[in-house]
This record gives sequence, C-alpha cells and structure tokens, in this order.
Amino acid sequence: MTAIPEGDGTRLELLPSGHALVGLAGEIDLAVVPDLVTEFEYAIVQLSPVVVVDLDRVEFIDSSGLGALVRARRKAQEHGGDVVLAGADEQVREVLALTNLTDLFPVYASVADAVAALPPTS
Repeated sequence: MTAIPEGDGTRLELLPSGHALVGLAGEIDLAVVPDLVTEFEYAIVQLSPVVVVDLDRVEFIDSSGLGALVRARRKAQEHGGDVVLAGADEQVREVLALTNLTDLFPVYASVADAVAALPPTS
C-alpha cells in the first residue's frame, strides 16, 4: 500500500486492490476545494482511475465539495475509471440523496465494501 500523507486531513493511497483511495476529513467546503481538486487529479492520473472516496471522517460537505466529487467522477471516467463513495455518515448521505448524487455515485458502508464491489484493476 502506497500512502501519500497530506497536511490538510486528506490522505491518498494506492490500495492493494489497485484502486486509489482518497480519504477526506472535516469540512469539505469552498476553502478546501481547490486543493481537493488537485488531489483528485493526482489520484486519478498517478494512482488509479478507479477511486474510492472515504467520507468516514467528513463532518460537513457543501455544494462546492459536491461539485468537486462530480468533477472527479468526470475526470475518472475520461481515464476509463469511476469514483465511488464509502463511509458517509447519515448527514452526508442525506445531502447526497437530496441532491440526487446517489444516482451518480454508488455509496458503500465502508471502504472494504466498496473495494469488494469494484472490479479488479489491471
């Protein structure tokens, strides 16, 4: 497992399954989105176009954070991959449902469940 520690609470890892993991924490809002977009780009291009976003430690996500997830998905698909979400608490799941993003993103209870549901990478 390759881990790239980040100072802002975000972590990037290449999982043994070959999928990229982007772990988020805290508040995902306009203040952190520019860095988040850069981190998603790095994960997709340098690690794997199939990305699991771990939302387990996310306390809040606003429309700019949701937009960053949608842009990341589009970028991943351009590279032949996709983005799935894992570990969202009830409040974050509610925001995803209210904005119909559960139609775009599979949401799994945990990173392990997401990885198990994804096809292996080549």
